[in-house]
Amino acid sequence: MSTFKLPQNPALVVASDVHIRAPSDDRYELLCQLVDEAIRVRAKTFVLNGDIFDFFFGWRSHFRSKYKKLLEAMDRLAATGADVWFVEGNHEFALDGLSRHFRFKIIPSDGRIVIAPDGKRILVAHGDLLSPDLPYRVFRFIMRSRVVSFLAFLFPQTLLDRLTLWLASTSRKKDKYRELRHERIKAMAESQLRRQCADVIIFGHFHHPYDEILPESGRLLSVTSWDKPSCLVVLANGELQRIHPIN
Repeated sequence: MSTFKLPQNPALVVASDVHIRAPSDDRYELLCQLVDEAIRVRAKTFVLNGDIFDFFFGWRSHFRSKYKKLLEAMDRLAATGADVWFVEGNHEFALDGLSRHFRFKIIPSDGRIVIAPDGKRILVAHGDLLSPDLPYRVFRFIMRSRVVSFLAFLFPQTLLDRLTLWLASTSRKKDKYRELRHERIKAMAESQLRRQCADVIIFGHFHHPYDEILPESGRLLSVTSWDKPSCLVVLANGELQRIHPIN
């Protein structure tokens, strides 16, 4: 089985877009191993940067029970003194419901700044708000409305899980034919860098391996999906690496 091997005392570890559907998924076990590895090497900051699950609703006990092993591993990591974030992706809803049960932090999808050892300001955000598509933004607004959240709270939990997993699969099939507007995405990332006075932006969402230097603003990096598992790591000296699991 593949495992992650991290360097000692990393300043930051970021994983994104794992898209776990069930605890039986190989990706689930690998992500739990990554969290345990972060504990072993004494990671300073650890971030799950959204779309970790194909669907998760934080106020329902069904989802906390279904993914208990991962959530408890993150809680153990937070107990070591590490700064542990769960950034809300577009497949996760009402994550604030987890705050009553666990010690890690819930972060909105627009993210937060991490200060690297070399002093660089790193903005870690899920990335869906970098989408230039108006229809997506309207859909996002509706899905995160109080009305939809209230209906999801009332809906039978197991049925809600099955329905949303089916919708996620259907949406993913359509995404294969969706053309990314790279220049617009990069322009919006550059705008975020300037707005947040950041030197680097790390995001996911698009499942595309961005890694570019923007001369007038900073570096743009993406965490790719776990079709090919990886994580981004900032070392204790400020160097940034993309790490893949080994067999």
